[in-house]
Amino acid sequence: MVKHFGWTWIGAVRSDSDYGNYGMASFLKAAQAEGICVEFSEAYYRTQPRSKLERVANVIRRSTTRVIIAFMHTGDIKFLLEELARQPPPPLQWIGSETWITNPDILQYNMCAAAIGFGVPQSVIPGLREFLLDLTPSKALQSPLLTEFWESSFSCNLKGLTGVSEVMRECDGSEDIHTLQNPYLDTSQLRITNMVYKATYAIAHAIHGLICNGTQCDKTIQFSPWQV
Repeated sequence: MVKHFGWTWIGAVRSDSDYGNYGMASFLKAAQAEGICVEFSEAYYRTQPRSKLERVANVIRRSTTRVIIAFMHTGDIKFLLEELARQPPPPLQWIGSETWITNPDILQYNMCAAAIGFGVPQSVIPGLREFLLDLTPSKALQSPLLTEFWESSFSCNLKGLTGVSEVMRECDGSEDIHTLQNPYLDTSQLRITNMVYKATYAIAHAIHGLICNGTQCDKTIQFSPWQV
């Protein structure tokens, strides 16, 4: 994309994680091969000290490039954009990675109004919303994760632990998951989720092919990961 638009003087920021570091390393290698000059390459992760965030923001403010590549997690770039908003730099052309470029929450930052990037295709997973809406208190209790989800969503104590009810009411059965409006039930923007869904089925089909012959399956068969 940078090559397509003829941008040869750019800046780069990334999440200080495997996602950001490996992704940016691949980009910088390709940029060098194309003769694209990188004024700066900075990294930040949301749990790092505020002084690090301020330093990265100041590097962007002082830079002479007007094109910024941001290979970052959504949570990380939100921190960066909030910091930049305190003292906005001149107008910038942002190029985003797939984790944040399609996130509607980023639209609240005016400096990203014209951001561009590649996104994972939006998809529909048939039956997923119905599956999520099938969650009940008894099913939630079977999983610590779902128990935590249920209690935080309805602000009630599902486990009936002594002492907890003093600060959180006990769930009384009137809680209706159909009334919730949160990301858990939003199946309208499934992108990376669908990739995970397909990857899981790909592995399942591969294992099935290793242990099954027609309709006969032997789950005791030993095999190596590379065979999958």
